[in-house]
Amino acid sequence: MRLLIDDTFATGTYTVPVASGWVSPPAGIAVEVVAGLAVDAIGAGDSALVSPATLSKFHGSHDVVSAVAVIADGVSAIAMRTPVRPDDVDTTPVRLLDVGGAAELLARATLQPFYGIEATGWVRDSQAPEAARAQVVIVEGEEALREPEGGFSEDLSRAWFILTAQPVVTHVLLVPRAGTAATTDIITFLDAVRLEGLARRRQWRPQLADALDIGRDRASVFWTAQRLMMDDGDRRAMLDLLTKGSWGTSRASPLQVRFRDGTGVD
Repeated sequence: MRLLIDDTFATGTYTVPVASGWVSPPAGIAVEVVAGLAVDAIGAGDSALVSPATLSKFHGSHDVVSAVAVIADGVSAIAMRTPVRPDDVDTTPVRLLDVGGAAELLARATLQPFYGIEATGWVRDSQAPEAARAQVVIVEGEEALREPEGGFSEDLSRAWFILTAQPVVTHVLLVPRAGTAATTDIITFLDAVRLEGLARRRQWRPQLADALDIGRDRASVFWTAQRLMMDDGDRRAMLDLLTKGSWGTSRASPLQVRFRDGTGVD
């Protein structure tokens, strides 16, 4: 069985121990850390630590494991950049270049309800004419945590929290519903990876922040606000974001999502 892990700044507690070889995967499990993990790269028999937006395709075949997640509690690595104050922007195309599904969900859920900005298009192609005209640019990962060279930057998880009093679940672990012993092994493996990443956090977090040109204080605030397991409130928050972030799209928010608490099923 394959385990795919989306390689982003936010998933560092999982990706760094795996890439560093601090925890060995179980026999029969092929672990791949993939930057910009796309939904089309995930197979029907794969497990994946990935954006909850992926549930639009896999909610009927995969369960969500509550014990393995990435949750931004008021501080995230997803930001909106504008050349002027956001309240001075009325309508504009929105650039979504090089961002994942959670960033798009969050932008769609907050742009109009919180900022009053009407998106005239959602642009993922840098060559599209709308890309050059966009006054809103969504950025994710280390870029979202750096100070912008000009203009304004807004943490979209803050907007979401003010709107809903909820955190943002940016990554979830999906496992095939037809579970096997390998599924249990994957959950146990990622639990060990998380514990190792947290135990060595003073070693790798400053190094990662320096390597990516993120201020250590800024990175520390981000890590402090992060949680790595979902509770009932986080589950509701994830489903709410899927619903609100899917408005105006061709993909419907999944009506039924089955959660698995650790190695059992809820």
